[in-house]
Amino acid sequence: DKENLRLSTPLAASKIYTITNSTITDCVGNAISSKNTARVGISQIADSLDIVINEILFNPPPTGSDFVEIYNRSNKVIDLRQTYIANRSSNGTISNITQISRENYLFFPQDFMVLTPEVAYIKAAYINQNPDAFIAINLPSFNDDNGNVVILNAQGNIIDELAYSDKWHFKLLDNTEGVALERIDYNATTQSADNWHSAATSVGYGTPTYKNSQYHINDGVKGDIKLSPEIVSPDNDGQDDFATLEYNFPEPGYVATITIFDAVGRLVRYLQRNALCGTKGSFKWDGLGEKNQSLVIGVYIVHTTIFNLQGKIKQFKIPLVLARRN
Repeated sequence: DKENLRLSTPLAASKIYTITNSTITDCVGNAISSKNTARVGISQIADSLDIVINEILFNPPPTGSDFVEIYNRSNKVIDLRQTYIANRSSNGTISNITQISRENYLFFPQDFMVLTPEVAYIKAAYINQNPDAFIAINLPSFNDDNGNVVILNAQGNIIDELAYSDKWHFKLLDNTEGVALERIDYNATTQSADNWHSAATSVGYGTPTYKNSQYHINDGVKGDIKLSPEIVSPDNDGQDDFATLEYNFPEPGYVATITIFDAVGRLVRYLQRNALCGTKGSFKWDGLGEKNQSLVIGVYIVHTTIFNLQGKIKQFKIPLVLARRN
């Protein structure tokens, strides 16, 4: 028999609740379990990038199986019954649309879920930290060299999509069979080779159900760069003859590369290449080209890339006008 749980107040959307029951008994009063807990919430349909493709094995051993790991990066409790996986045909149309779960299945924020037709194989072949985070599903076909993974909601809208390539694997791997591709940053662009890397050797080339071995959040550089003045007239009259690029960083050890481009994107000057920065400092551009030649008047872009050995990186694009005084 089923019993209904009545609440004094409605559940709030986008909030997770934990229900604990320690007095469950059978019909004659015997305790069934000392304690039972469950997470509950109001399920919602996923929108764009609420769920992201986080890991994929598309070239398994001959006796193995593909898998796709998804990650809920939103604050929503998403019903996987309202979520679908697909690929694209040779002409680019979305094909082989498959419902992820035929029953209501709550996918909670910051959880991982692994989709595969061979759950037992994936559990045996790779370390998995959550044996409950698997759904057995007949996946669409994923080619060993390149292909597409598409996640859809119940309205047919694309939640996330990846066009992968085996060329994205680490170049020094002799054999990529059985090696999963891992997403590096949940918040970075899905369709970027720079956001994917082969799973590490130390984890057995795959991390189904838990954080990727190559996971890294690029939180950028906590600092700033300012350019002044906005209009430069390099005629040596003592007024706005050069531009000053001032930087301010919270710690030393950053390296800067500064290049100047004209309005149509042509490189006209390498101002600095891998210059070691302090916490504060400046660089000067005299308004001249790479060979110290005069440049035509117009808009230029000062492009600066800052990085350090911890992998923090940030780019600045600041416009500047080059003028001549009469």
